[in-house]
Amino acid sequence: MRDQRSLLSRLPGTERAGTAAVVLILAALAAAGCAGSGGRGAAAPVPGNGPTPPVPVDRPVPVALEPLAVFENVRDAPYYPFAGLAGAAFYADGTFYVCDEKGGRVLGYDPSRDDWFQFDTPGGRFFRPLDVKVDQFSVLVLDADGRQLLRYDLSGAFRDRLVDFTYLDPARDRLPVAFAVDGDGRVAVCDAAEDQVLLLDPYLNLHSVVGESGSHREQFREPSGIAFLRDGGFVVADRGNRRLELFNRLGVYMAGIGGEFAPHNAMVAPTGVAVDPDGNIFVADPVAGAVLVYAPDGRLLLRAGQEMGLAAGPLNPVGLALGPDDRLVVTDRGREAVLLYRVRYRTPEE
Repeated sequence: MRDQRSLLSRLPGTERAGTAAVVLILAALAAAGCAGSGGRGAAAPVPGNGPTPPVPVDRPVPVALEPLAVFENVRDAPYYPFAGLAGAAFYADGTFYVCDEKGGRVLGYDPSRDDWFQFDTPGGRFFRPLDVKVDQFSVLVLDADGRQLLRYDLSGAFRDRLVDFTYLDPARDRLPVAFAVDGDGRVAVCDAAEDQVLLLDPYLNLHSVVGESGSHREQFREPSGIAFLRDGGFVVADRGNRRLELFNRLGVYMAGIGGEFAPHNAMVAPTGVAVDPDGNIFVADPVAGAVLVYAPDGRLLLRAGQEMGLAAGPLNPVGLALGPDDRLVVTDRGREAVLLYRVRYRTPEE
């Protein structure tokens, strides 16, 4: 009604009387459409603002995380010691990779052989791997200390340096902290120094820059996680603003979930993010102490934290990745452990 009254107030006095009747009819129709509890006339849910009325299920919905394995930080483990876990990634055969930022290592786990293995280090300097992704038959690792994107083979053998962010944009002091790769070979990178997202083309040239420092839409404070959507768009975990921001493949802002002043916002410091084939968004939030799952329209579907129990639940999850057979791997800095789950879905038929 606010827009309708504003329009009416701008009309000349001789036209208001006839227009007022039209406006009243429109208002009555709008009220009737909004009064129902479901269907097309129902009010749309506010993204990330807590529980919403049930809606028809037209795609698989995550409803639970089933614990499969916990790799605790114990002395007799082949990966000991975890010093500061960070990003994670899956390969199609179920092998997953995790970054140990403070330990300066990237580790892989092959479930078919129940075998952990360590990646080569890129050189004599300090190695600080923050994030890892699989691109076809290569493993890409983001080294925050060298500010480089490195390439390895699937077994962890070092191959080459793909991008040096120091020279990618010499006018800026870039600090890459997370990245994503899509099926076309494009790379999206969170830059914590400039509070921006860098979009690189398949030739790894800087194509465009998204955002700036701030709390309004299309702005970031500590962007710390990023994932591509199936349509080529991407979602950013905007840690400092307690929200997710969604963009199309050209970097145009589409929507936001949560926010500093959003009521019932479950996010406190969203850090890692992943997206399943149905568009559901998985978020690792170490301050909330939970993995949060949102529907594509922003509804909170699932919260998995210590209510799962001390043995199974995450404490301070920072990174996560989705893999084959609905697997989910979570890196947890609070527990200094790697947690492996199966995501349980409710299908439209159920």
